[in-house]
Amino acid sequence: MKTVWNFLIIARSFRVFFIALACVGLIAIQSLPLPASASNNEAGEVIRVLGEDAVRVLRDKDNTTFEQREQAFRNILVEGFHLRTISRFVLGRYWKTATDAQRKAYNKLFVDFIVRVYASRFDSYNGETFVLEEVVDSNIEGDSVVKTRILRPTGVISVGVDFRVRVIDGIYKVVDINVEGISMLHTHRVEFASVIKRKGMDGFLDELRAQLQIRDESKAAK
Repeated sequence: MKTVWNFLIIARSFRVFFIALACVGLIAIQSLPLPASASNNEAGEVIRVLGEDAVRVLRDKDNTTFEQREQAFRNILVEGFHLRTISRFVLGRYWKTATDAQRKAYNKLFVDFIVRVYASRFDSYNGETFVLEEVVDSNIEGDSVVKTRILRPTGVISVGVDFRVRVIDGIYKVVDINVEGISMLHTHRVEFASVIKRKGMDGFLDELRAQLQIRDESKAAK
């Protein structure tokens, strides 16, 4: 019997991180004024711009195919997030021991995996609104944290979401999303390390490929 491994847990937990990422797009839907301390902060403006791009994907689902939305979402990730920083961090110490071929394969598979998991949930917007609260210095020197809050339609529970941004090559890029104290980077780092420890780097890459194939088959069956 095939072993059920931790990527299934990752897929389920991605909904939390998806909400955070999808809510970037809600900035353009919910046009609330920023606090004076954050209104002119460039890091906050980066999240605003990212939101304007993401909201087009949210709003245009009736006039576009899933493939078109997925490609648009990939462009948002590539342009707004520093995926090289994210992918290397979540691989941890295994990046140093990986061969050049394994690194190349991983970098491509990682982006594909992130895009497929998030995009598959990108149409679940249900009226949430988004408030940008403030921009503060991160405990990591040079980084800024754009603190936001997701307000659900019921008004019962709000969710705190922090976007950590960093200037890389002169441009602000998102390097982590933190949802109610849970870091996307650290979550995946633990999960990835668990798989690599059991199956090795090649086995880990095979599992990524298998998960992508499952999603392709599921998409084709719709």
